[in-house]
Amino acid sequence: MTRLPATPPDAALPALADLLGCGADDLRPLLPQLTAAWLAADDAGVIALRRTPRADLEVLGGARPGPRQAEVAAALLRAASASGTPLSAYADDSLLPGSTLRTLGWQHAGQYTEWHGPLPTPEMSVPAGLRVLPLAAVSALTVRREAQGTYADRLGHTLVSDTDIVPDAHGADDRVGYIALDGAGRGVGICRAWLDGDTLTVGSPGVHPDLRHTALRHALLRATCDAAHLQGVQRLVMQAWGDTPAETQADTDLGLQAVTVTPIYLSRPA
Repeated sequence: MTRLPATPPDAALPALADLLGCGADDLRPLLPQLTAAWLAADDAGVIALRRTPRADLEVLGGARPGPRQAEVAAALLRAASASGTPLSAYADDSLLPGSTLRTLGWQHAGQYTEWHGPLPTPEMSVPAGLRVLPLAAVSALTVRREAQGTYADRLGHTLVSDTDIVPDAHGADDRVGYIALDGAGRGVGICRAWLDGDTLTVGSPGVHPDLRHTALRHALLRATCDAAHLQGVQRLVMQAWGDTPAETQADTDLGLQAVTVTPIYLSRPA
């Protein structure tokens, strides 16, 4: 297959939405984050590159299943890789099979994990010099942005805007979610929370890199789970992007089970 020419992201949006099974209007808010796109012939596939908080650009889309999927996916990825910018991609067999990524020399660099299990209450105290309090008690966007920024170096995380960090953004319950502040009042950790009946859904707690050797991650999770328990919650769903092997093991030790694991690959180190 010959090298595919780039397509403006807005022109590729309808094809990308069709491939992902959503409406173009659902993806339109992402347009400012999209840098380029490529379309394969005969509606066989489409990808777009999305800015991330890291040096890499995330690949959205892929190739439709079928006998030519690997060929089409490889052509799309080769075209996107031509600039030399590090790229990241989720190995999804329905769009971008891991075998194709490996054939192109991409390296397994992380994963997305969805954990399920009974609501845990890990025995962890808050590290000295820090405070953990409900997100509902902190309305200052500067502090909330600092806390959300603790994810910025983690593979798989996306850019956030003010609409993503305002109180109760996207249906979150900030009475249950928790934030960590240091002695200067800066946001150094966060655990966002959503309630649905007897189930609590959280993102794996974000912690400032300088504090990841402490018990802050589990202290945030403990505070969030305790608050949810008071609301009658019995079960936890935790979504984790880019966690370290030690953090993955710690979640296993809480009695959680990984029900979904999607590898994330890098075209080259970012």
